[in-house]
Amino acid sequence: MQNFVFDVDGTLVDSEKMYMLSMQRALAASGRQFEYDQLSPTFGTTGRIALQELGVPDSEIDGLLSTWQTYTKDTYDTMRVYPGVATALAQLHENPRLKTAIVTSKYAPEYQRDLVENFPLDQYMDNHVTADEVERGKPAPDSLFAIIHKMALDPRQTIYVGDTIYDQQAAHTAGLSFALATWGGPKDQKLIRDSEEVLDKPHDLLNLID
Repeated sequence: MQNFVFDVDGTLVDSEKMYMLSMQRALAASGRQFEYDQLSPTFGTTGRIALQELGVPDSEIDGLLSTWQTYTKDTYDTMRVYPGVATALAQLHENPRLKTAIVTSKYAPEYQRDLVENFPLDQYMDNHVTADEVERGKPAPDSLFAIIHKMALDPRQTIYVGDTIYDQQAAHTAGLSFALATWGGPKDQKLIRDSEEVLDKPHDLLNLID
């Protein structure tokens, strides 16, 4: 492979608790009680899609998204970059034959906060696409089509690296190979079987270079 496109949450950074705990609190403030395990399957898609999957009416979603975003300030200190990620990304980025990019369910302000200011992984990327740049979030392939178009990538030489079924579905619908990042925790066996590559640690990315 010559083009490496990355998901962020659960792949480059461990952010599940930050999002799920603040989501749980926002839902509770609206009178909806959910256990953490009921919320975690929505991790990896956009906040809007997550709330829709949980049965929140469209008329209430914008307000809940705003409340949820406010509450993430109280859980932000739970987020961290996975060990080995920055080193692996730096090695990929310094190779002149390769292109690197991010396709994420984060919105632009979150991307700026998380990937530019606080955890500067954007320095290892040639480009990125955030959720507000496309009509449909993952598992729809829109954001991957957008990065392919932006960077004139050859899909045959492009792999999407992610950690959820949403990432895998988006990659395959876009005609890309999918590499499953497993360093964030155990994965479903079907998700593993349906992935072209399974990565145990970030350094394994270097083995995918053509």
